Amino acid sequence: MGGVRWYLLTVIDFFSRWIIAWEVVPTVNAGNVKAIYQAGLKNQGISIRSESKPELRVDRGSPNRSTITQEFFEALGAELSFARVRRPTDNALTERFYGTIKQEEIYLVGNYPDEISAREEIGRYIERYHHQRPHQALMNFTPAHVHEVNNKSRLMAELNEIKRRTREKRKAYWEQKRNSGSTPFEGRCPGKGPARSVDPGANTEGIFKHQPRDFRIESPSTENDSLVEPILSH
Repeated sequence: MGGVRWYLLTVIDFFSRWIIAWEVVPTVNAGNVKAIYQAGLKNQGISIRSESKPELRVDRGSPNRSTITQEFFEALGAELSFARVRRPTDNALTERFYGTIKQEEIYLVGNYPDEISAREEIGRYIERYHHQRPHQALMNFTPAHVHEVNNKSRLMAELNEIKRRTREKRKAYWEQKRNSGSTPFEGRCPGKGPARSVDPGANTEGIFKHQPRDFRIESPSTENDSLVEPILSH
């Protein structure tokens, strides 16, 4: 911004991909790491005196490995989890988010005029990311919804109900077409003559009757499998 390189720091919930805390800084030091973790605790209503605190996954940069940072986490009773050297997949969710925000926001702007503009624009993007951007990895739910529900079994049940309603709507649509006597669709390829008529609803009942169960459907005995020990990434 303003022709000077700044850094975006984030703390991300591994389960929901919700951005727990974020900051824009001109340089990264141990103080920034301490501050953003504390901000994350505050934003989630977790007391600094709580016996159980989320683990923080970090890379092996010098601010994370500094004596100041490690002493802070030891005193706090929180755990730092270091990614392996040259293993970006160890912190894949953070890497993925940075790639996404660069492509969809930062590279499009190119250069923020000042710090205030950067904070406002990035803040607006994160709000859209939370509430308006479904993720395939989150079963096409948004981070906001997954973070609010915070229970994989309930999310699976909701997804399966959405699928059930969709199948019923499709089945009803094609049955209505068939009962109304609508002419089956006819296709034609240039230079190939008329194509064979096809009725998309001809075998609707058989399709839905024999459709296999979703392999991700969980049994009624599945226990609550939301995160017992939350993991955050930075």
